[in-house]
Amino acid sequence: MAQGERPGRHSRHPSRIITRTNSARDEPQRPAKPKDDPTIRFIKLTLCAKSTAGPKNDKREESNDEKPLEELLPPLTSSNEIDVQLYAIIAVILNQFVQSWYNRITPDSDFVSEIVQIIAHCTRGTEERLRQVDLLDLLFDELPGLLSAHLSAAKTARNAVHVQQQRLDADIRLKTVYHALRPHHALSPPPIDVATTLAQKENESDWCQLLVSDIVRLLLPPEDLLNPCLDALVTEIFSEMIVHSAILGKASEPWMLWEGIAKSIYAIRPDLRLPKEPVSASPANRLEQFGLLSSAEAVMRKQSGERRGNLDFAVSAFWMATHLTILAWNLIRAFVIALMSAASLPQRPPRNVMDPVVEEKVHRAAGGSVADPAAPAAVEQRPVISMNIWTCVGQLTNLQERMPWLTGCLSLLQWLAVRGPGQVCRTNSSLDRLIASYIHDRLLDPALLPPLLQATRNAIFPDNAMAPGRVPPTSDEVLQIKCECARTIVEIVPEAVRTRYFATNDKAVMRRDVEEQLEVLGDPYVNKHLIVAAVELIVVRLFPELADPSSVV
Repeated sequence: MAQGERPGRHSRHPSRIITRTNSARDEPQRPAKPKDDPTIRFIKLTLCAKSTAGPKNDKREESNDEKPLEELLPPLTSSNEIDVQLYAIIAVILNQFVQSWYNRITPDSDFVSEIVQIIAHCTRGTEERLRQVDLLDLLFDELPGLLSAHLSAAKTARNAVHVQQQRLDADIRLKTVYHALRPHHALSPPPIDVATTLAQKENESDWCQLLVSDIVRLLLPPEDLLNPCLDALVTEIFSEMIVHSAILGKASEPWMLWEGIAKSIYAIRPDLRLPKEPVSASPANRLEQFGLLSSAEAVMRKQSGERRGNLDFAVSAFWMATHLTILAWNLIRAFVIALMSAASLPQRPPRNVMDPVVEEKVHRAAGGSVADPAAPAAVEQRPVISMNIWTCVGQLTNLQERMPWLTGCLSLLQWLAVRGPGQVCRTNSSLDRLIASYIHDRLLDPALLPPLLQATRNAIFPDNAMAPGRVPPTSDEVLQIKCECARTIVEIVPEAVRTRYFATNDKAVMRRDVEEQLEVLGDPYVNKHLIVAAVELIVVRLFPELADPSSVV
């Protein structure tokens, strides 16, 4: 990648930000979105502070308060909303880890400004590379394919542990078998004793440093690459604090993954956070319980309740039939309109692939190559309904073992839609373009990113400060987290679906079944293989240069 020149301080490239700003000035009647004033004030106080003393400093602070944030700081992306959330995270990190010790040495604020300039250069370069990545193919085909391969290898390793449990310790056997199925140099050798554990930790740390150093060379401005101190500082911070400690360390812990699943379900269904309280008995029932209600009145109440029950059933059945009729009509109408409008949708662009050997290694997240990927070949995209996301969902739900007849029917329908008469869901057909357009508009909408970043910032940095360190849970607490995760998964599934899926009405049996399925995430070393594979795949898609054999990754 050719290194672009670094923009001047506080200069903004022509982008959609200017377009939106100008359009907002041209249309004063349009109501503006509410701004997070405390967050913007915190960003200005942390990143726009000046060291000049006296009345000039007061005037400068007043002018900073009046100016919009995009005029004081360089753009990180092409969206002002995303920039605000990213700058809030950067401000907290710099305030906690840089300014806390740097202000004791000197009151100069140019160091913080230089850091902001470097971060802005890197984020703009990352955004430009992200525009060249097919997110639909990455999120719905390649990453689910990695997850499917991981689940298959993990289940095979666990089956081997159950079969030959007496020969070797279960945990050691699991690590050894899984690593033999999906080896990786960063996780070699399997940690079965003190010596192999230390060797594996050293290889893991070296892999993190090599990965980050290669990415930094592609993102840092050219003049900053000549500064070995800055290069080493940035590489060490990102490799140790982010990749090694956060991603490979905390994110691979089973209790962290189970807790993350439960919190994601809580975000969708807040009512599942606590078990529902039992409904107290009515006063009439208590009177009947203690014999204070005459039998005649009880019989009359029972008969009137039966009559009301029959009437309510008839009324509810009528309204249900009416609602289903209206719903069916609206679905048919929406489907016909969408299908007619799909003819005007653009075709999906072809996928650029590298040498077959390189592509195979990328899919396996090995990060190496034996050929030059400078001239990628264009091949046709896969149909959306034949992507690996559907196979991955089937493996996560264990549908093949529970309902093989349903899996077979769905596979037959998928084959008929893609290769059967008419090929209605083949690549770039009307339905395929319609589904791809819907996914891009609803699931891959950039407008969903600012709320996600804000929720992440509030969870990690509540009140714009570092949250207290999480104490690792005990074994009993880990078991409780796992049980709570299983409970939320069972509760979020509709009753009509879960009773047929689990073939029982007993929720305790359902929870035990889900807990057994959650054991696939029960080993941190096995989880690291999935995380490393996903990280390498994303990095190679963002930085195709790293798939070259001259790369160290």
